[in-house]
Amino acid sequence: MPVDLVRDAAIDVILRVFQQGMHLDRSLAKTIHRKEMSDRGRRFMTQLAYGTVRHLGLCDHALRRICHQPLDELPPPILAILRMGVFQSLFCHQVTFPSMVHTSVDLAKRRGHAGTARLVNAVLRKAPQQLEDIRWPDKECDLAAYLTVRYSAPAWLVDTWLTEFGPENAETLLAASVEEAPTTLRVNTLKTDTETLIDNLQRSGMVVEKKTDLPEEVTVLDGGPPVHSKWFQAGHFMVQDVASMLPPRLLEPQAGDWVLDMCAAPGGKTTHLAQCMEGRGHVVALDCAPGRLGLVRENVSRLETPGVHAVCADGNAPPFSVLFDRILVDAPCSGLGTLRRHPDLKWTMNPEAIARLAEQQLALLRSAVRLCKPGGVLVYSVCTFTPRETLQVVDLLAKEGVASPEDGPEYFNRWKCATGQYRILPSEGAMDGFFLTRFRVAS
Repeated sequence: MPVDLVRDAAIDVILRVFQQGMHLDRSLAKTIHRKEMSDRGRRFMTQLAYGTVRHLGLCDHALRRICHQPLDELPPPILAILRMGVFQSLFCHQVTFPSMVHTSVDLAKRRGHAGTARLVNAVLRKAPQQLEDIRWPDKECDLAAYLTVRYSAPAWLVDTWLTEFGPENAETLLAASVEEAPTTLRVNTLKTDTETLIDNLQRSGMVVEKKTDLPEEVTVLDGGPPVHSKWFQAGHFMVQDVASMLPPRLLEPQAGDWVLDMCAAPGGKTTHLAQCMEGRGHVVALDCAPGRLGLVRENVSRLETPGVHAVCADGNAPPFSVLFDRILVDAPCSGLGTLRRHPDLKWTMNPEAIARLAEQQLALLRSAVRLCKPGGVLVYSVCTFTPRETLQVVDLLAKEGVASPEDGPEYFNRWKCATGQYRILPSEGAMDGFFLTRFRVAS
């Protein structure tokens, strides 16, 4: 039997994540670019790769009970095949159990040898076929161990969320982290309006609807990748999470303003800032990575957002003498609010990395204050909610007396946690986790 090319491609995606440290979305995009496959094949490959990484801890827990060999001693391709097999058994209801076993054995022959194929066959024939078949850690005796396995989370993250949010809320957050993220679009109101875009997408065969009260949001329910739509190519929308549409609205850029987007790539917030000013302002899109800045230019060109100027430079050493009316610092962060979209982050992030990121975030904010006009507005946003990267960073800057948190529009009050500070948890709705703070720079 020839090897299943879609499953084989999914193994490539997974191996690049855990052997080369490549981000999952980039690894998937690389495989899609290289491999010829149908839309259905791409969707199944995406489900396999993302699902296996998302539920990695649970798959390993199941495998340790049926595999006599330590998992870390297995060849990486064979371990990836076993993990993907358990994921299919538990979560891919369109795949029969015999088909999962046979295709996994074929993959093991291709990626290994007859011996590894026999191992895969023996192990996966004993794989659990539903979650009820798994023997969990005792939830009453060791809640942290249970949550770590049930929601495939690293122990340090479980302990952190238990401490910060308490048992019930921590489990709710962890449950949300293993759900599939919705696909949401930001309507480019410089070219169309929400009602017209919804009508056009529905006419083209997509199933979309409005899920929130944010004017630019449209949610895709079915109908294929939106980037394949002619309306995407025409610049009528940007694929973007709803929470990431909030920072420009908190900044409230006005017509005629000079606005700095300090960490601009890939350009979602940059183009949204220009959109908020109806094209009657200037947005300087700053990013230190030339390749990522190229993505900003591509999106600016496709969306045809006027007044955007892309500059390749480090936010800590910006090549400007001009001061800006408003500045957005959408800083590099742990990304733990986006685990539904980027499940690989939970396996690569750690407390030490978070501490380093917090130092970088504070440095960027200090740089932004120096670049902002006295009395100007500064918004800090991160797609996470760890105290180290949010409350502590804000407190440190506020104590320096150079900028003070101030409340934004009333629309944001639903997420308010302190003056000018807003926290969105992914367990509270269809948004990624985010933290935002609006500052008024000292005069």
